[in-house]
Amino acid sequence: PASLEIDQKQVKPKGLETGKLETMTSESVGVQPDSAKEDSAEKPLNYLNSSQFTSELFKIEVKNFRPHTTVAMLKKRMQSLGLEPHKVKVMPNSWMAFVTFKNADQRDKALSVLPGHIWRGQALTAKLAKPKADPFGNAAAADSGQSSSAAKRPRLDTDTAADSKPAPLSAEAASELLRDAVTPLWRLGYEEQLKQKSQDMSSEVKQLTRQVAAVGGISAGSVEMMPIVASPVVDKYRNKCQFTVAWSPTQTDSVVVGFRVGRYRDGEADVYPPDTAAVVPTVIVAVVRRLQALLNEPDMKRRAPPYDAKRHVGCWKAATVRCNSSNRTLLYLDIHQPFLTANDTSDKTEMSLRDFIENRLQNGLLGDQDGCVASLHVVYTDHGGGETNGLWRHLGGDPDITETLGGLSFRVSPAAFFQVNTAAAEVLHNRIYSMLQHGESDSDNQSSALLDVCCGTGTIGLSLARYFSQVVGIELIADAVRDAQLNAQRNGIENASFVCGRAEDTLPREAKLLAETVSDLRVVLDPPRGGLQPSVLSTIRRCRSIRRLLYVSCCPRAARSNFVDLCRPASNKWRGDPFRLALVQPVDLFPLTKHCELLLLFVREPADAAADASE
Repeated sequence: PASLEIDQKQVKPKGLETGKLETMTSESVGVQPDSAKEDSAEKPLNYLNSSQFTSELFKIEVKNFRPHTTVAMLKKRMQSLGLEPHKVKVMPNSWMAFVTFKNADQRDKALSVLPGHIWRGQALTAKLAKPKADPFGNAAAADSGQSSSAAKRPRLDTDTAADSKPAPLSAEAASELLRDAVTPLWRLGYEEQLKQKSQDMSSEVKQLTRQVAAVGGISAGSVEMMPIVASPVVDKYRNKCQFTVAWSPTQTDSVVVGFRVGRYRDGEADVYPPDTAAVVPTVIVAVVRRLQALLNEPDMKRRAPPYDAKRHVGCWKAATVRCNSSNRTLLYLDIHQPFLTANDTSDKTEMSLRDFIENRLQNGLLGDQDGCVASLHVVYTDHGGGETNGLWRHLGGDPDITETLGGLSFRVSPAAFFQVNTAAAEVLHNRIYSMLQHGESDSDNQSSALLDVCCGTGTIGLSLARYFSQVVGIELIADAVRDAQLNAQRNGIENASFVCGRAEDTLPREAKLLAETVSDLRVVLDPPRGGLQPSVLSTIRRCRSIRRLLYVSCCPRAARSNFVDLCRPASNKWRGDPFRLALVQPVDLFPLTKHCELLLLFVREPADAAADASE
């Protein structure tokens, strides 16, 4: 589930909204199905009147562009016209996209520039788009039998709907619901899980080969898929979990820290504690219990209640816990800054809300007792939540924790990317190396260099540094690059360096420099779930010195277009010899879930072979 994982990125905080929010108490934001539903049912778009930022206020609808236009293409075109799109969503199987902006001026500028603009032979159209209804407003409207243009759901019998309130789940039912959401394969033995994942990956590879053939790429019909590699551990393996803080769905006026069951877009936000989630280590469960007890203290509930997703008000939004193999833990809490701004007291007889929160966290969570943490942080976020737009503050303990992987020591800071299954990550790195060496001997590496693109904190490149003459890591996030450099120093690795920048900008220069000293250049790509921008792949294809490429994908379906672009024939757009998919290896890093890492080895095909395949 998405709640288990968050993007590893942090940037400067944006300006905070300081509009007045209503003063809240635990009673006013507790479990209150009647009043909350009535407000939402009457106004499913009520969140637009909140003091919080929402880009739905500044959304337009763009139409009439050519088929197969991607988000990156549309965004780049708009930027070339001096526009600053915030979010772009191209609707599948259509010629329409929704584009949001950060303010009315940018939106209005787009509405004046885009209509009639000729792009790729098409005259674009643009108009204001209707804001998206709050999912909870939709659900509440359906429950109460009220209808609106924004909440288009079947009308219910108001006589029965008004009196119907879902009964709290029993402990057994709640436990089963949680396990189905967090560990959907928990009913299967591990061998059956591996069999199912292997079949899923095999189907994905077949679909990929069909798409490669459809674009005239080099035939991948003979691609070899190796047997799936099992994880060394099956349960309690996650070294990082992100939890939601909310009001309990089963106990009135009680705060719960756990996993959200259901999807926000479906109007579901019930949260249940992680005690029965088999992937969560015991040490993390202990931290959650201690934190939950602290947040249920009367003064804490009165002054700093949890964030209410239905009403978009409250203090605590999320808690992320990390642990290492020595059971040392790191905790960071996501605090909703607008709530603090609106509810901080000017009464000199009472401690400021921020000081109250920080003091109580320091006194209650740092130490050597059960459930206490070795490293404590908070991130004050404006809109959107998460560490992507927040102001970080280290409250106490160590600034980070350290983990050992493959005999190396790695710094794990709050927002750093680190594989969630440490034992399986070591297996993954060994497989990456063996696949890069497929069909060759270790002696061939004496004149080989490795480019680690999207290197994060350098775990892959540093783990493989002993096999190559040089390793260069490329990463966009400056903090991750600093962590990688520190990790290289603390492990005494002198043949690895790390560069901060966009891959399409830095890769050509680094590849050229390496090609001057080595005869063989190999690349490891470990991008985010959705894959890389086409510009990065185009850059890789133009680097003739790259002969082998190992792509690490945690979601092959989302990144499939990347694989096709690497294999499609050379053209004016895709210059450079194409690659051929030679070997595929599934590696299970996520037992009890449907997810699986897939390693794909691409080898550079000479131009004459590519021409033969196209014919």
